[in-house]
Amino acid sequence: MSKNAGGRQFEIEEVEELLRERTIGPLQGFRSKMGRPFAAILRIVRDEEIKNFKLEFDFGQNDEDGEEGEGVDFTGQTPLGPCPKCNAGVYEMGLAYVCENQVAKPKTCDFRSGRIILQQEILPEQMAKLLDDGKTDLLPGFISQRTRRPFKAFLVRGKDGKISFEFEERKAKPAAKGKAAAKEDEGAAAPAADEAAAPAAKKPAAKKAATKTAAKKAPAKKAAAKKTAAA
Repeated sequence: MSKNAGGRQFEIEEVEELLRERTIGPLQGFRSKMGRPFAAILRIVRDEEIKNFKLEFDFGQNDEDGEEGEGVDFTGQTPLGPCPKCNAGVYEMGLAYVCENQVAKPKTCDFRSGRIILQQEILPEQMAKLLDDGKTDLLPGFISQRTRRPFKAFLVRGKDGKISFEFEERKAKPAAKGKAAAKEDEGAAAPAADEAAAPAAKKPAAKKAATKTAAKKAPAKKAAAKKTAAA
């Protein structure tokens, strides 16, 4: 057994669990030959050709057939919640959460959801929330396939039973709120400013009237002075 598989190095604790349980995962951090990340379950299985044991990736390729090709029996297991399409039980199986009718013979439902979505592991308790309440908690570890950037989102259950993303609402920036409040204050202050300016506009008119009165009195005084001198 190599220390590396799929471009990923095993930790000592992982090797101990693998040897003890003969299976481990799903584990993330593997890389395909094209350099794309993927997750997988690892199992120690017996190879009849070489009469020995070997390590192999398990992507759930044989889960639907069961051990004898008669479907999967979930007897003794507790379902995580009701299937959003047919209301049967949903169970954890390999790299997916599946409706029991999706892996039955004959197959009567197609509900299946990955345990890892865009490199974010969907824990059983989150899947139970999704099935029962229609929405998970806000999950922060999704990685966009297009931009390779992390993002956070809710998983939500649609009326048609399909699962999709829902993003949290963006909060308005404090600076933007401050500007809006300032504009409102300016608008509210405008009428008051106009009212305050009105009396001030009357005062210059009063000064002008006083100036005219003074101008009329001045010639009258000069005329009186002239009369006195003539006498």
